[in-house]
Amino acid sequence: MQNALVILAGGNGKRFRQKIPKQFFKIGNQTIIDIFLSNLDDKPFKYIVLSINKNYRNIIKNNKKYNSFKNKVIFSTPGRTRQKSSFNALKKLEKINIQNVLIHDGARPLCSNKLINNILLNLNKKNNCIPYVNSNDRQIINSKNKDVKVSNLQTPQGFKFKLIFNAHKKFKSKKFSDDSSLIQELNSKLNLIKGEITNVKITYPEDLIYLKLLLKPTFKTGIGYDIHRIDKKTKTGLRLCGIKIPFSKLVGHSDADVGLHAICDSIFGALSMRDIGYHFPNNNKKWKNANSSKFIYFCKELLKKENFIITNLDINIIAEKPNISRYVNKMKKNVSKLLSINSNIISIKATTNEKIGFIGNGEGIAAEAIVQISNEIFY
Repeated sequence: MQNALVILAGGNGKRFRQKIPKQFFKIGNQTIIDIFLSNLDDKPFKYIVLSINKNYRNIIKNNKKYNSFKNKVIFSTPGRTRQKSSFNALKKLEKINIQNVLIHDGARPLCSNKLINNILLNLNKKNNCIPYVNSNDRQIINSKNKDVKVSNLQTPQGFKFKLIFNAHKKFKSKKFSDDSSLIQELNSKLNLIKGEITNVKITYPEDLIYLKLLLKPTFKTGIGYDIHRIDKKTKTGLRLCGIKIPFSKLVGHSDADVGLHAICDSIFGALSMRDIGYHFPNNNKKWKNANSSKFIYFCKELLKKENFIITNLDINIIAEKPNISRYVNKMKKNVSKLLSINSNIISIKATTNEKIGFIGNGEGIAAEAIVQISNEIFY
């Protein structure tokens, strides 16, 4: 069977009280509709109809997942009401051999693929399938003070295409709040299935609080380590975490800043993107004597591109000399500035190697860094 998915994202969202429609409001680095599209399994659908105003279509096209199913996408023009938007979208499928269609609100970002597949499965035997959840609150009819049971209908709502399309044509002069209402107007029974309590619809600004609680952040951790030999023929030139320190410099292809190099490697590790030597090889003349802040800026842009931010950064510098503690605050401020993160989430510590080995003999300085990164949901 050929299935189609209609996503209604043309409303202005006046109750949301923002300058931009709610479906295009950003949480972190993703819009609300981005969250749905990014998690959508498009394989069950031959076509995906996006009912979106022309002024906002480029926002959808910037979604990373969009490129994987853009050949399936058909844009439709929203109407003045939800009902007209739905009908306009269905018209785009009129001359295509579609058996089943799911109609979804773009302001419901957390609908799962499990629910979508369950609706499609029900449409093998039924002509409609509507998800619902029961209200957990006690509700009464005020005039009679009687308890009433309330069921809240959700989307996506699934239909045999001909059934819902003909219903829209028949009742286009009437007003309905959702597509299932048209089926009831036909005196046809609604096939209700259990929906998902997490499949919330964003209507008011305060709904964002609940949405953020439901979104699951992704945390990743990376470890970085770097060590360089001390050039004992020099007395100045040492740089640690971007700060100049009056001590013998380290030997390296770039400025040999072990602190910044360790941070870079920790970020590359968290992103599963190899190491600093891969991105900035020491046989490339371009990086000869390069300031390592350039490497940090590169890492910062990678984090931004992958929609991650740093939530914690712990740096350990291992050296017999010089005394690092007096420079720690300057280092923190500089790393904070380079990465555009709050200095409160940066820890820089110093320790010796207890006179043991290469470092203990005063021949080198090492640094290690552990970074935790997260997608931008809560930050």
